[in-house]
Amino acid sequence: MEAVAAAAATSFVEWMVPKLFDFLHANHELRKNLKNDIIYIKHEFAMISAVIKDDDSRGGCRSSSEQVHTEWINIVRELAHAIEDCIDRFMHSVTMADSEKGRLSRALHRVKTAKTRGKFAAEIRTLKNRSEDASKLREKYCNNSSSSSSPRWSLSSEQTDAPTAVQDDDDDIHSSASIAVPVGIDGPRGELMDLIQQEQQLKVITIVGFHGMGKTLLANHLYNSKAIESQYEVRAWVQGGRRTAADVLKEILKQLGHLPLPTNGSLTLTLLHASIRECIGNKRFFIVIDDLRTTAYWHNMKAAFVGLNGRFLVTTVIQPVANICRSSSVNDHVYTMATLTDQDSRILFFKEAFQDDEQPQHVDDLGYAALKKCDGLPLALVTTARFLKSAGNPTPMIRAKLCANLGTHMESDDLFARMRRVLVQSYTSLDSQVARTFLLYLSTYPSGRPIKKSSLLRRWLAEGLSPGDNTYSDVDAAISNFNKLVDWSIIQPMEASGNNTEVKTCHTHGMMLEFVLRKSMSDNFVTVLYDGQSTSRLPNNIRRLALHHARPREVPGLTLVRSLTILGEAHPSVLDFSKYELLRVLDLEKCVVPLEDGHLKLICRKLLLLRYLCLGAAVIATVLPKEIRKLQLLDTLDVSKTKIEILPTQVMELPRLVHLFGKFKLKKDLGDWRMSKLQKQIGNTGRICCGQQQEPRFCTAHEQYEGFDKGENMVRVYPRHQQLKSSLKGHQGDH
Repeated sequence: MEAVAAAAATSFVEWMVPKLFDFLHANHELRKNLKNDIIYIKHEFAMISAVIKDDDSRGGCRSSSEQVHTEWINIVRELAHAIEDCIDRFMHSVTMADSEKGRLSRALHRVKTAKTRGKFAAEIRTLKNRSEDASKLREKYCNNSSSSSSPRWSLSSEQTDAPTAVQDDDDDIHSSASIAVPVGIDGPRGELMDLIQQEQQLKVITIVGFHGMGKTLLANHLYNSKAIESQYEVRAWVQGGRRTAADVLKEILKQLGHLPLPTNGSLTLTLLHASIRECIGNKRFFIVIDDLRTTAYWHNMKAAFVGLNGRFLVTTVIQPVANICRSSSVNDHVYTMATLTDQDSRILFFKEAFQDDEQPQHVDDLGYAALKKCDGLPLALVTTARFLKSAGNPTPMIRAKLCANLGTHMESDDLFARMRRVLVQSYTSLDSQVARTFLLYLSTYPSGRPIKKSSLLRRWLAEGLSPGDNTYSDVDAAISNFNKLVDWSIIQPMEASGNNTEVKTCHTHGMMLEFVLRKSMSDNFVTVLYDGQSTSRLPNNIRRLALHHARPREVPGLTLVRSLTILGEAHPSVLDFSKYELLRVLDLEKCVVPLEDGHLKLICRKLLLLRYLCLGAAVIATVLPKEIRKLQLLDTLDVSKTKIEILPTQVMELPRLVHLFGKFKLKKDLGDWRMSKLQKQIGNTGRICCGQQQEPRFCTAHEQYEGFDKGENMVRVYPRHQQLKSSLKGHQGDH
């Protein structure tokens, strides 16, 4: 919850306040009356953000009870949202279109919006009072509480600040009595053994992958193999964690039986390096550094072994750490762990789930539901199988219910303690509140669905979740945080561009997604509804709503929804777009409910704050309505999956439109002046040409579109935002 609240507070300070002051600068009366109030709110939110971050860095609110702290975080988060809602509502109501900024128009506009401006001023003052009350509540209750408790998904209770890492892989689990040989280990072990036995003086092999994939288990099997024991006279196993070079070297010397080292403070790296060389001499060494999380000491530590003959085997979850370990020599190698195959997953799961060889007849149905959530992750497979085994011999219906509610059981059941620790550790390892917020946003997407990086980035930007600064743009911030999730192995690349470096699509491990979904729901960050799910316990103030094949008749609190994603069916009441006052993102690409011209017109007339609009094959209309000109804030328009053929010129005149995807015809009777204006809007990215039917045409984003005759002349229109274009190069056709 801290991540969401801190992100909201930071967003207000870094993004909303400058926006608000720009607005006040153009409105003298409001500026005179509200400037001091807004400065107070700005300072208050800067302090709130700092308090939350400090609290989070210490592992939670230590001086108060968790319940009091959680309730205060709720108040802060809702206050930040209320301020943002207020700004969006009133700024859009009183802002004039660029085409209406003549002297007379401005005078008339001031008269028409006088009442609105008065309401705005009153609401800002009310919000200032709420901000003062929130500050007093923290001072009164948080600081006077002495007890401290932990919620089920407690970040503080699961987190460790010790320099030695908590072992996160599944050594003891995988080597249980029911499994004589760990499943799926032969291939990786053989590949790594070949690399280890190649003849080089000094070599570093790094195993990288998500928590719980068996990296430590694999390293342990290599370390204790007869081949390694016979070839390497000197062996040591040390925990990496966040230790110093001196700590690691001293631990190695200790395991090698070196004489006790002086502790009078004169022990320098130079002395440790000399001790290592003296201890190893001409012997071959094999040293495992397990769970390396930082590169700060790597070069200082490795320098002790220059000129010696041996192997380092490193395990880590962090890709940049693996890259640093490889960078010192052409002989070094990075081995990326893969999840288990479907066959190996089934073998591991069913051997743990059933003690005897006679498996129940319903095993296939049970396996499908559980295996899908485990997603080939060994630790998830074993812990889930043991949890189902602990239920005894329930009916198929009860087993199915256990699998469906796995996330709930994972919060509290002791059998999931290790899995819980791994997931929380992955979350808390992200040092940026924005990165944590980005991770929570992935709960919008269903399990197993590939996520397009470029569309994900555009959604983040449309929602204002990626605040930049004077030196770092919002686009750079979004790309950086996406890369951070990939680097920490939290989201998995599925497809890369031609040079194999730029990620195009990705997905999240099933159990990580389960954790993210539960946390997003508990923080009221994203509300996800599935088929048959009750709506009786939904939050009153839903901010982001995702319907995954759900048809609820009534969903409360739609007026505050900022993001709506529909996959599959949806009840007509949810598609009543007049209910949504603050919607910024509307994703209907996978919606199967037929959308007629009336739906499109309602979207254009009512959703005036919309920044991202993606329509799918269910759209029956073939023409975009002219009312689309009302979407003055629209940044992305994607109709590439629709039957829409006619593009009104009003689309190209939208002032903030950056990304346009689709294939279109332009009307014949545009007139020279409209054609000239449209060409000017397109700029230097292309030119409008006439096809065989003498109708102006253009296509966007793709090199070519299916259904267009190759003999026709077409024009490619690329996004005008060159920074995002260059950062996402290779994504034409994968928008």
